[in-house]
Amino acid sequence: MRLDPVLDLQLAFRQILAAMASPGKIADLGREAGLLDLDVRFNKGLLLVALALLDGETSFCVASAESEAHARIISQLTYARAAAPGEADFIFAIGAGYAAEAIASAKIGTLIDPHLGATLVVEVRSLEEAGPFTLSGPGIESSASLGVGLEPGWVAERAARNIEYPLGVDLLFVDALSRLAALPRTTIVRAGV
Repeated sequence: MRLDPVLDLQLAFRQILAAMASPGKIADLGREAGLLDLDVRFNKGLLLVALALLDGETSFCVASAESEAHARIISQLTYARAAAPGEADFIFAIGAGYAAEAIASAKIGTLIDPHLGATLVVEVRSLEEAGPFTLSGPGIESSASLGVGLEPGWVAERAARNIEYPLGVDLLFVDALSRLAALPRTTIVRAGV
């Protein structure tokens, strides 16, 4: 069975929105990602997010060992245009070691247009709703915890980029099982449960 470019992408989009509204909750995009019958050398859940969020009016950048090849695939499938990291609406960090660098180079918007801050889609080894990070802020009743299988350094980089609210970046994490968790710029992340 193939991915329905309307119905299945709408379902994926709604799950992404639900994850953004409830930071720390993990959404399962596995069914929709499993319908992608494309031969790509990166996470199909991440590709599904690109298909759901990008179009001809958006720009993106890829941070990976094969950034040009990955960018070409994403551009061909979404019609989005590639851009420099500091200008891209979306940054896809694919593979270990690219998250902190991608966060550091992302645009954070302006005080007049804070919505112009980038959204980063980061490939991680695993996601757990219990873990070393305590989350608080809008969309979380009191607190939540999250485990993110990612190299250290991303938390400090994210805090540095989001220090002057409403400026900042939003993060979407996608693991190997096509599960997704979101950290909007309004979410406070602390190490320790």
